[in-house]
Amino acid sequence: MTKSVKRKHKTEAVSETVSTDEQALVKQLKENPAILRDHPELLAILEIPHDSGPAVSLVERQVKVLREKNARLDEHLSELMAVARDNERLAQSRQRIAINLLGAHDLDDVVCIVLDELSNELKADYAVIRLFTENRSLVKQYPGLFVARDDTGIHAFKTMLEHKNPVCGRSIDEQKAFLFTDNAAKIASAAIIPLTAGADLGLIGLGSNNNRRFQATMGTHFLAQIGDLVSAALAVHLEANDCASQHP
Repeated sequence: MTKSVKRKHKTEAVSETVSTDEQALVKQLKENPAILRDHPELLAILEIPHDSGPAVSLVERQVKVLREKNARLDEHLSELMAVARDNERLAQSRQRIAINLLGAHDLDDVVCIVLDELSNELKADYAVIRLFTENRSLVKQYPGLFVARDDTGIHAFKTMLEHKNPVCGRSIDEQKAFLFTDNAAKIASAAIIPLTAGADLGLIGLGSNNNRRFQATMGTHFLAQIGDLVSAALAVHLEANDCASQHP
């Protein structure tokens, strides 16, 4: 048998194999007409000639799949960009608080810096700081800021203080009453930041009239960092304040 004849037989054998595979594929598509609907990812990679005529539904479907895929990618990219902008904004806020706390002259400065920044940045309708103390004179002198360390209202935050983690969402009535006093009934959602620097110093409470403003699913990394910064600043000024009250 000559080489040309062998090549001819080999070519015919390959053609028959390809033809058999195509026939099997065509048969499978006929028996499963919904296969492209169930696997739309195939439409994004198929090469389909677009001859003129009425039967263009498959091509149109392929274009639709590609457009939907692009739309999802655009949406995902927009979400990532929004997250990046939020992270940048929070980073700038954290830096402002840190710089301002370094320049704080006294305890009043610390409280004002923190409450002003958090109220504006986190759009809280109510912002408070409650500091724990064993000094009864401070409780009488600053009733809206200091509370006695043995105040029973602190028990409502026992778990939060033990774990030292901020919490967002709907607070229980005891927590709202302790933090927001006369405004407790107006609080629909809240963020609570424990202040701990070697000891439980107190709490920051951020309240909103909107029940969706602070949700349990929100990330609390930023709040935890703010809690660390404020705790460090408070520890210094509280110590100075105690010394001043003991040695007038």
